[in-house]
Amino acid sequence: MLSCAFDMIRSFPNLQTLVITACDQWYAGPPAPVEDYNTAGLLQLRSVVFHYMKGSENEVCFLRYLLACSPFLKQIVIHHHWYIKISSDEKLTFARKLLMLHRASPVAEIEFL
Repeated sequence: MLSCAFDMIRSFPNLQTLVITACDQWYAGPPAPVEDYNTAGLLQLRSVVFHYMKGSENEVCFLRYLLACSPFLKQIVIHHHWYIKISSDEKLTFARKLLMLHRASPVAEIEFL
């Protein structure tokens, strides 16, 4: 599913707002292949909202792609669902991974709700 998401986003290079709601938060699937960001092309994203994100490796890979290819990005908002049990340690680990990712936009902020 992740490769499908990459392909869809690349098909709309002028997309400025992206809202993603995970429909199957229990199965993470195999790790996504590493994207070649140098050949991916730049995106026009300014705002991204994720619902039901829990910090899987595939989700981190997807965020890495969005951050690396979106020089105009201002904000990523990450919501988790009330019935997904994520410990404080897991949230901290996820946040640390995101802080280490390269950002094409110097003003991009990541907000956890």
